[in-house]
Amino acid sequence: MSDCDGKSGLSAGVTDDSGMPQDMAVCMDKFAKTFEASARRWELVVYPSMLAFIILAAYGFFLIYNLSNDIGRLANSMDTVVNSMDHVAVNMTAVSGNVALMSGNLTHMATDTGEGTQSMRDMLVKLDKMNTTMAVIAVPMYQIRNDMGRMSNNMQHVAGPMKMVPW
Repeated sequence: MSDCDGKSGLSAGVTDDSGMPQDMAVCMDKFAKTFEASARRWELVVYPSMLAFIILAAYGFFLIYNLSNDIGRLANSMDTVVNSMDHVAVNMTAVSGNVALMSGNLTHMATDTGEGTQSMRDMLVKLDKMNTTMAVIAVPMYQIRNDMGRMSNNMQHVAGPMKMVPW
């Protein structure tokens, strides 16, 4: 048999039916068998790899599809949030106006309280004067009470003889 390395046991002039040299035919036959065996080995690697690629591509498409649906739902939710924020902005404007009004009212109340404080000071001064006046009046009232008590005693002495009258 031939090694296909250019040396053969047969002479180089021997040909087969197709006109090729005999040892070249053997080499081509051996090359074809080796190629077929190699192709089978590659088929064991390439076909499962292609199947895995198809599965991964389908899963990737599924993920992208779900992501686009989720983004659509998120966009709709954001529209709702934006509409709600418009209402919040309108309400915040009203709240701001009410706070400004309350601030004005508190300023007015502080002014009124200041006037009330002055009125209270005036009232305290007048009450102090009344207290002094009442203390001054208390002395004559005490004297009047004593005088009335003495007068009552005097009347009892004067009225003593009248007790005998029956009517």
